Amino acid sequence: MISKALRIARVIVLATFAFSSAWAATCSNASLSGTYGFLHDGTDSNGTPATAAVSQVTFDSTTGTFTGETTASHDGVIATESLTGTYAVASNCTGTGTPTGGSPFSIVITPAGFLALHLFSEGFAVKQGSPICTNAGVKGRFGLETTGVFLATGAVAFIGELKLTVNPSGEGVISGHVASSEDGTFLTFEPVTGSYKVGTNCRGRATITPKGLPEMRFSLVIVDGGKEMLAIETDADTVVSGTLVKRN
Repeated sequence: MISKALRIARVIVLATFAFSSAWAATCSNASLSGTYGFLHDGTDSNGTPATAAVSQVTFDSTTGTFTGETTASHDGVIATESLTGTYAVASNCTGTGTPTGGSPFSIVITPAGFLALHLFSEGFAVKQGSPICTNAGVKGRFGLETTGVFLATGAVAFIGELKLTVNPSGEGVISGHVASSEDGTFLTFEPVTGSYKVGTNCRGRATITPKGLPEMRFSLVIVDGGKEMLAIETDADTVVSGTLVKRN
């Protein structure tokens, strides 16, 4: 599947950075400190995508604790929940995080953030960086990539180029083109319109409407000083996640 191949390629690239960093440095809890965006997804025991989530997590290295908020799709049901827990990072740049009331997950520190692995799930995190969290602060051209499933039809993947601008009233406006693969049917690039809103907490939301198709809604976390956004679709009966990467 295209979606699985893209996820594997992304993890391999990030892992390469992780291991080069790990061999070159000694890590500690201080290596994972501050606020991060965390994109993670999971499958059921048959390998079918079942969960997609985007989190904003703040780590406190002095106490070894983390807090945050997660917006997730669990089998197509969308929910937003608070997140707390503890973590510990070893000198070899591996570590463990333990959510309150949940089971532990393994982490590897990378130059940009961390990689994470849990039972039937994996993900990556990018540090927030210097906040530019307004509609105007993130305007520009972005590449879009998302993968997952629509429960009614099957596997989906989207790729596109989006232009984010701000109108005279200060509202975020989206234009661009998106191509998609939906359950084996490939659709070439079509125009899209939409809107976005970014809060001062570096979380946001966006809508994208492909020509002739229903509106798609997304929850966003801004990372890397506004150069990247981590996203999940928040429409019911979808399990879709992806990234927007700034081109200019």
